[in-house]
Amino acid sequence: MVEAKILNLAITDKYFVVMLKPENTEKVIPISIATLEAQSIMTSLIGYKKERPLTHDLINKIFNTCNIKLVNVIIDNIHMDTYFAKLVIEYDKNNVFIDSRPSDAIALALEFKCPIYVEEHVIEKAGIILENGEEASAVPFVYQRFDNEEEVSESEENNAVNNNNNNVKTKEEIQRLLDQAIKEERYEDAAKYRDELDKLN
Repeated sequence: MVEAKILNLAITDKYFVVMLKPENTEKVIPISIATLEAQSIMTSLIGYKKERPLTHDLINKIFNTCNIKLVNVIIDNIHMDTYFAKLVIEYDKNNVFIDSRPSDAIALALEFKCPIYVEEHVIEKAGIILENGEEASAVPFVYQRFDNEEEVSESEENNAVNNNNNNVKTKEEIQRLLDQAIKEERYEDAAKYRDELDKLN
């Protein structure tokens, strides 16, 4: 098994894709995921404090209440373009392996801050090499804007992030923009607003 980190979360016209980067290889593992899991993964990645718990937050609370520890998660197989995963939990001093969708496994790994592993044969079969020899860390977020009647204007967003004219936004205003970006699944914008809030704290 090889430990892997989350490299990127991309969105296509049909689904989200989480990109895993195993250690000591140029290959990345693209895994298609649903909207709910993408939201959970991205909010964890940017450190967004959710007003109400999502499903994976609830599982975290249940595990902690029942004294169950998530040791790690493993992407252990792929068949017909479908990935398979396992949760490795510690309960009553025993390790238990539980079948899981990779998307849930990755989301829970972020919630519990535990390692993600990928079996070597999965890397060999499903791994891809980035185009033009790009370094993995240089891959940008890929996202799509959604039209919405309540969408915050582009000029307002730019002012909040760039402050080009010394127009300093308050924490409340930036938080509102962050909430709107999360709601509309504009995760790159959300990450920028999160960074702006960190600078003000």
